Amino acid sequence: MGSVAQAPPVITWDYQFAPNAQKSRNLLHAANIPYQPRPILQNLGITYRRVPVNSIGKDVFIDNRAFIDAVEEIFSEKMSALVQTKHDHAYEAYGYRNFWIILASLPVVFLTPELIKERHDLFPVFGKDNYKALRPSAMAELKSFLAMIENDFLAESTNQEPYINGSKCGIADIHAVWIPKFALQTLKYGTEEPGFSKTDFPKVHRWIEQFPEHVPEKEAPKVDEEAARQLIFESQYAAQEVGVDENDPTGLKKGQRVYVQTSDDNAPENAQQHGTLIGLAPRRIVIELENGLRMHFPRVGYAVLAAHE
Repeated sequence: MGSVAQAPPVITWDYQFAPNAQKSRNLLHAANIPYQPRPILQNLGITYRRVPVNSIGKDVFIDNRAFIDAVEEIFSEKMSALVQTKHDHAYEAYGYRNFWIILASLPVVFLTPELIKERHDLFPVFGKDNYKALRPSAMAELKSFLAMIENDFLAESTNQEPYINGSKCGIADIHAVWIPKFALQTLKYGTEEPGFSKTDFPKVHRWIEQFPEHVPEKEAPKVDEEAARQLIFESQYAAQEVGVDENDPTGLKKGQRVYVQTSDDNAPENAQQHGTLIGLAPRRIVIELENGLRMHFPRVGYAVLAAHE
């Protein structure tokens, strides 16, 4: 009898306060996939600096779009327990729209000079002189989106069937729940802001309570730096190769030296990642670093360009 293949290790290179990091953890929890948190991304040859960053084996996934696709592929048996429908990507787009709303709703006390300096190029809304005056409008917009979830997405929700598609968690829930959960639980809008309580949105609160409440970062268990390095570098590649599309609009070729950068902020040069192009598909860019790590980027929100060295 042959031995059962061991599942590749999953490491979340993030910090729990970030809502998009919580999204990937919600997925891993729902699919019952073990993972190890490592909040500091260093000594791996990775110059890219935006959470979430997650690794499966020797493959590193930037942003949740690339990561969720990979989890569905690599852990297909576990993911089969989650409801999947043709509408899932619509919920994905909905979730990302909510992300920009939550940025404008953050309490002013969060906007320290350090945060504004660090995140201004990435999130210009933090640098607006009238941020404080605009916040009530952002809260109203967030409330409007919660009403949509309460009355449309969860219209038929019950105690026995708390999810979008009934009694079982689905990909749609993963895509849609992360911002409401972040707002109502992590930011405590559900208990500290008028109009966001369980009385106002009972179905939304019941829905988010199906997912783990992320513990304060200092209390969260973490894998140490050397153990994390050993796990990732001693692993095998977990993701299937996607090949390089010969008709890709970029005209780039397999084996070409390239760099990848964000395309949705004011200073993309601050998060560039250089490597050798080994994958170029409609939903994914894959480059290999000199140390052998493979980095996977989504096509949405990222640009890949030829490196002139």
